[in-house]
Amino acid sequence: MTRKNLRGFTTISFGIALCVIIVLPVSVCTAFMAIDKPAERFIQTLAAFTFFLSIVGIPLSITSMFSKENPVKRVFALIVNLSPLCLLLFVLIAEFADEFLRTAP
Repeated sequence: MTRKNLRGFTTISFGIALCVIIVLPVSVCTAFMAIDKPAERFIQTLAAFTFFLSIVGIPLSITSMFSKENPVKRVFALIVNLSPLCLLLFVLIAEFADEFLRTAP
């Protein structure tokens, strides 16, 4: 695959990164607000879909690192697509440390 054809990967991964930046903070903010059940369910579903979309965007972002696109655009897409997974990993490690490294009563 030539380097010109990798621009599609960059465009897709950048679009996924923009979706992650827009949807996930909105879903976190609405989680603390009192809204009706159907809207809350829709926002939760959209947030879960965006999270899984960001996981799909990680290999696309890594592949787009070899394209001739703007390097800032490529690095931005990689960092933003990695951020939800890194946050989830941090939460799991923090919960593990809290559970097993806490002093006994």
